[in-house]
Amino acid sequence: MSGASPTPELLINRFARAVATYEAQAEVQRFAAERLTELMGQHFHVLAPRLLEIGCGTGLLTRRLMARFAPSELVLNDLCPDMAICFANVPRTRFLSGDARTLVWPGPFDAIASASAVQWFGDLNAFSERCAAALPRGGLLAVSAFGPETLREISALTGRGLRYADFDAFVSAFDAFETRAAERTLRTLTFPDAAAVLRHLRETGVTATGGGDTPWTRARLAAFSADYARRFPRAGGVALTYEPFWFVGVRR
Repeated sequence: MSGASPTPELLINRFARAVATYEAQAEVQRFAAERLTELMGQHFHVLAPRLLEIGCGTGLLTRRLMARFAPSELVLNDLCPDMAICFANVPRTRFLSGDARTLVWPGPFDAIASASAVQWFGDLNAFSERCAAALPRGGLLAVSAFGPETLREISALTGRGLRYADFDAFVSAFDAFETRAAERTLRTLTFPDAAAVLRHLRETGVTATGGGDTPWTRARLAAFSADYARRFPRAGGVALTYEPFWFVGVRR
């Protein structure tokens, strides 16, 4: 399977096109953000904390962090500058666009959170080290990501997809943190047909399907749809799998 990560420029273009459609389609990402907030809340009790969110997107996690923790300031980062419009009138937030792997973070923070973003990073260990450097001892890190079973139907049909870390590698990347929670699960969505799957991926900015940005000709789409229906049937249509991971830890 091809495991090449999309370039930052390609990701910016994909997610910019999906700003208006993302939240209507992002069922699993919403679930991941909700569970991450729950786990974080079990282990984080700082009043009026200063928080950093990596990969904020349209604000699925942001809104939950604001409601649950009432931060004095929530610094929001996303690779895509178009996401700034989602927070233009949100008090106590500060938006920074750029690649979180190289951007200067205005730390320190009481906690760092990230939902459904770090699977795009090639080096989780380096990200973990950056987080540790921006947090005091006892500071909290809360991260959700996706594992290798994610979009397994697409990978099986096309031989292409993101190279995801497995659960053990995901958790072990955060060795500067004392684990408070580590979870994984599978979520399978149902779509009426393969065309609806492709629309779902496009409208969440993923488009991690075979052939990169190769156009879907009528013949190619027909063949893909037939294979999908034959190999991955599900009551009511066809299946699409996600594998969310969660990690919550405190800085040693």
